[in-house]
Amino acid sequence: MYKKKPWLKFYDKHVPEHIDYPLTTMYSAVVKTAEKYSNSIAYDFMGNESTYKQLIEQIDQCARALVSLGLKKGDRMTISMPTSPQGVICFYAVNKIGAIASMIHPLSPPKQIEFFLNL
Repeated sequence: MYKKKPWLKFYDKHVPEHIDYPLTTMYSAVVKTAEKYSNSIAYDFMGNESTYKQLIEQIDQCARALVSLGLKKGDRMTISMPTSPQGVICFYAVNKIGAIASMIHPLSPPKQIEFFLNL
């Protein structure tokens, strides 16, 4: 077994060799978490907290706004925002719609942004 996967010899005995991931969207996964922990804190960003219930509401609101602007399933959208809850909310909103999100840091050099936009 180690010949095919040499890294396994470094795993603790309690670490599984393989993890089965559910076939679901990222949005569905966060909704499932929100159903179990609706009043738990989903994020705390610079003193601003949001529960999972609030996070889902924020994602859904953003998704409605993006749809009203014309984003639809299968579209591609680049998000260029600083690392913040709003960027995460937008990412999940795009995923909810069925569009494909990519993220580029807004402080990236212009040539790098151009390169990623043209991939």
